[in-house]
Amino acid sequence: MGRIKRAFTLIELVFVIVVLGILATIALPKLGGAMDEAQISNAKSTVTAIRSGLQVYKNRHILLGQDPYPSALENDSSKLFSNVLPHPITPSTNPGGWSKEGNYYIFHANQGKIAFSYNKDTGEFSCIEGTPTTVEGACKNF
Repeated sequence: MGRIKRAFTLIELVFVIVVLGILATIALPKLGGAMDEAQISNAKSTVTAIRSGLQVYKNRHILLGQDPYPSALENDSSKLFSNVLPHPITPSTNPGGWSKEGNYYIFHANQGKIAFSYNKDTGEFSCIEGTPTTVEGACKNF
């Protein structure tokens, strides 16, 4: 008896490719949105850690009778937030990274930059709306 060879027909293969293409066009935009949300979530947790670090710094230095807030968030530009975070951040302008531009700390998101400032007198680390670098409406997340 001869062996029967079973294979996909050309129409079946084309149909599978079309279905995969449709699924890809639906899934890829959602994946991009999820990446943006993950970056903002990461930035939120970094901002929360910085604010917590400022409170720890304040509590420690008030007990010692010293200035309650650091004069700067880092000692040098090679690591950001080294005075308030146990694991400082290496500056990066890639999406999801942090950098310092003048007196502003910049979070680089896929949709643009978000600027933050530090006030050494009040210990506030806050998002700055209306700067040329900050994406409009981004500060509502922080």
